[in-house]
Amino acid sequence: MTALVWDLAHARFMDVAGLHLLFEERSPDGPVRSTTVTNLAPQPLRLLVLAAEVEPGLELTRLFPDTLPALLDD
Repeated sequence: MTALVWDLAHARFMDVAGLHLLFEERSPDGPVRSTTVTNLAPQPLRLLVLAAEVEPGLELTRLFPDTLPALLDD
């Protein structure tokens, strides 16, 4: 398994292509990967929360397991 950390400090906007990158667990010819995200700006965070509302099967906690509960409580 490969661990991948996306630092999105400079990404102020994300669309569906970004969602595909974050939720894809395997590249076509590579190993399964574990993905986490840091430094989300408001718009990408809102997109992720909206995606989880629309598709409850998405597991946001695996993207930012240490920060999600605090973000959603605000």
